[in-house]
Amino acid sequence: MDINQMFGTLQQLAPQIASSYCVVNGAFMGLNEIENMGYEEFSLRSKMNMPMKLYKYFSNKAEETDGKKRNYSIEALKNNTVFMQAPSQFDDVYDSDINLDGAEYEKLRLSEYCRRCEIKIEDSLSVQEIGNRLVQTLMAAFESTQNFSSAFTKIPTSKMEELSNEHFFLKLDMELRKDADLGHAVAKIISSDYEQYLSYLKNVFRVSCFATTPYSQLMWGGAYADCHRGFCVEYTILPNEEKYQSVYRNLFPMIYCKTRSNITDRLTALQDKEITESGLWDIYSHGALRKSIDWVYQNEWRLLLPLRCENISDYNIDFFPITKVFLGNRMDSGKRKEIIEICHERQIPYVGVMRNPSVFEMQECPVKCEECFRYNADIK
Repeated sequence: MDINQMFGTLQQLAPQIASSYCVVNGAFMGLNEIENMGYEEFSLRSKMNMPMKLYKYFSNKAEETDGKKRNYSIEALKNNTVFMQAPSQFDDVYDSDINLDGAEYEKLRLSEYCRRCEIKIEDSLSVQEIGNRLVQTLMAAFESTQNFSSAFTKIPTSKMEELSNEHFFLKLDMELRKDADLGHAVAKIISSDYEQYLSYLKNVFRVSCFATTPYSQLMWGGAYADCHRGFCVEYTILPNEEKYQSVYRNLFPMIYCKTRSNITDRLTALQDKEITESGLWDIYSHGALRKSIDWVYQNEWRLLLPLRCENISDYNIDFFPITKVFLGNRMDSGKRKEIIEICHERQIPYVGVMRNPSVFEMQECPVKCEECFRYNADIK
C-alpha cells in the first residue's frame, strides 16, 4: 500500500486523526510537531533524508514574451538554470495561499489603526464598536484641525509604518471623494489592506519545483512535460560544495496535509514591518510549503527565495549540475535531435523514456535513441 492509499484509508476510518497528520518527504509526521518547528529545525531534519537527486519536468514549448518566441525549457537545459516562478501562476488554487481569516483580520487591522490613534481597545469589543471608535476619532481630528492625519498621534515605529500612515490617509481622501460616508471609506480601506496584504504574502518570494522521480506518469502526462512530449532533467545535489550553499539551504520538502492552520494574528502583526526570518518561515511553512494531501503523489521539493535575495533579478538561478536528461515518450524526432545535440555539446548523459509493457509504469528505454529504427526513419 503506497502513501496515498494509506492516508486515504486513515481518512475514511479516522478522519480526525488524519487531520492531525501530514506527509513530509514520503513519511508520516504529526502536524503539530511540524508547525512547532522553526526554519532551522525543519531545514536540518528534512536535509537528513533529502534525496541526492532531484528532477524537473519541462514542456519544451516555446512561449511568446514581448512579441518574441522563447523556449525557456531549452534555455534552462543549456544554461543549467531554473526559473523562479510567481506562486500565482501555479495550477492549484490553494498553492502558496495562506489562511488569512477576513473577519479576524478586519478586527486586528482596525485595532492597529486605533493603536496609532492611541485609542485603548478592549478584547471584548466587537468589530463594529472598534470601527466606530476609530471613525469618531478621525472625525474629531478633522473637526479640530481640518486634517484627518492628526488623528494618528502615535509616533511610527518604523519607516514602513510611516509610509503606511501616509497610504491610509491618501486612500481615505480618495474614498471620501467617491463616498462622503467616513465609515464606508474606512471599511473599504480595510478591505483594500486585506487584498493587498494577501497578494504581498503570496509574492514576497519566488518558487521552483522539483520531483523525486523521472518516471511519474502524472508529471509526464500533464502540462509539466506536455503530455510526454517534453523532457525531464536530473540534478545531483552537492550539499558540501560552497558554490551551491545558497540553493541548498533554501530547498525544502512540501508538507502535505488535510487542514490549513489559521495564523491570522501572527501575520497581521507583521504587516507594515520589516519581515523577519521567523515571519518569512510562517509564510513558507503555512503557504509555499503547505499543500493538499491530494498532491502527495508528487513528493515535491521546492527552492524558495525571497525577492530581496541576490541574483534573482531575472528570476533565473544557477542550480546543481545536470547529470542526466530523460526524453519524453512522445517527443517528436526533430525536438529529440535538438535535445540530444545539446546533451552532446554539454556532455550530459541522456536516455529515452518508454512504457513498461507489463505494468503501468514508465521506465528507461534500453535502446539508444540514435540506434532506434523509429528515430532514424523520422529524422531522415
